[in-house]
Amino acid sequence: MKRISLATVSVGFLTIALAIPGRAETISPSDIRPNLFGACFLSEKEGWVIGDLGRILYTTDGGKTFERLDAGTKRAFLSIACFPDKTLVVVGKMGIVYRSIDGGRTWQPQKSGTDRNLVSVAFNSKESGIAVGDAGTILRTQDGGTSWQKMAVPEQVPLPEEVAETVAPGDILLYDVSFPTPDHAWIVGEFGVILASSDGGATWSAQKSPVQSTLFGVTFTDANDGWSVGLASIMLRTHDGGQTWERATVPTRPGFSLSLYSIKVAGSYAWAIGDSGYLLTSTDGGDSWKLADIPIQLASSWFRGVSLIPDGRGLIVGAEGLMLSVDRNAFTPTRKL
Repeated sequence: MKRISLATVSVGFLTIALAIPGRAETISPSDIRPNLFGACFLSEKEGWVIGDLGRILYTTDGGKTFERLDAGTKRAFLSIACFPDKTLVVVGKMGIVYRSIDGGRTWQPQKSGTDRNLVSVAFNSKESGIAVGDAGTILRTQDGGTSWQKMAVPEQVPLPEEVAETVAPGDILLYDVSFPTPDHAWIVGEFGVILASSDGGATWSAQKSPVQSTLFGVTFTDANDGWSVGLASIMLRTHDGGQTWERATVPTRPGFSLSLYSIKVAGSYAWAIGDSGYLLTSTDGGDSWKLADIPIQLASSWFRGVSLIPDGRGLIVGAEGLMLSVDRNAFTPTRKL
């Protein structure tokens, strides 16, 4: 069974102790070309986007223009968390973690304790967060990302028979984390692995998954309702906190079985995004899904990150600087195609 790394397909740790001054440079979406992997929006207008080459972009007009902020690294950032007071935490290649308390004007590199790629980070409060990545990496912070502790992958993780003797639980690639309440969190990864915590990420247990193929994205809206997406147009759904997961029926593009990389649900509106222009949208809170009509120019582009505010507006980001401004169940490219 082929193993997949999103950090590789899509894309040393710095020990500087001092904050690095942010260098602001205003640019338009048409001038943004590096691959983009994540976004975090506080409102319809204000948010941050991160990606290859250490890119951190800040907008106050909903993506019409951006300021380029500089954290002092060229390593790819793969995930971002943001807070109403403009505290930011970003993670990425080779275990990098950077933190800002002023909206990205200055940055402080943090010691993650790992040189593994960190693919996803999520917080349930300003203090409590979890980051996950390559080789079974699970990191936990209880001080807003200033320090991190490595958490153990459970020893009993169901794996496909053909890899069970050669792949240890601690070798599993973990791709996404959702942390919707102070106590409850979920992680998904390769081989259909789903891990759950009921103590804020201190300990983890495996849940029974109906698939054995890679899961790339997971999101929960509360302690019970969650979704996961992955290879071959897979979408899983739970209504009981993952005690049971079932495959959801989703439309696919004719003749294609494309990967879904990320999913977000905000009230009645939801988006699942993936490879080769594969976009799904929902207007009933993720109960049913429709294919989004896309311009032919987007048919070969992958989408990796999506951020939605509670009313369903936000941003989708992806390959070669591609960004789509989301308004509930519709989108508009931020640059001319």
